[in-house]
Amino acid sequence: MPLRLVTLLCLSLLLGACASLRNAEPPEVTLSNVELLGITMLEQEWALTLRARNPNDFPLTLRSLDYQVFLEGQPFGRGLTNAEVTVPAMGDALVQTRVVTGLFETLRQLQKLDYKSGQPLHYRIEGAARVSGSPLPLKFDHEGEIGLPAP
Repeated sequence: MPLRLVTLLCLSLLLGACASLRNAEPPEVTLSNVELLGITMLEQEWALTLRARNPNDFPLTLRSLDYQVFLEGQPFGRGLTNAEVTVPAMGDALVQTRVVTGLFETLRQLQKLDYKSGQPLHYRIEGAARVSGSPLPLKFDHEGEIGLPAP
């Protein structure tokens, strides 16, 4: 009988923990900075700094972010982080990541942009956050603007 009681208690604690994460709101992920790291004949490497905001009243430990960035409605790059970051309750944290883009696709995309000096570019970042303690990823989707330096 005591073994059944212990098993039942463990199961109820486990289900309670899963239920609290199931009700977790996804992090809000925005672009904080974009920096060109290098250019080769066929591709460019970009350093992206993402800001993850946690709207929950408990910390979220992000195991990874799988995301895609769009500029002016066109796909820019896809990335995947593997560094574990804990975002405090009702707080934010920066996530460093890299994206590689193809030269020809980037040139095609730049030709389509209606860029005017001093005008920000519209971006969208969508993806999923894998969070410790949750078997299901939390999906996110955010739109914003990023300023470019004047030529």
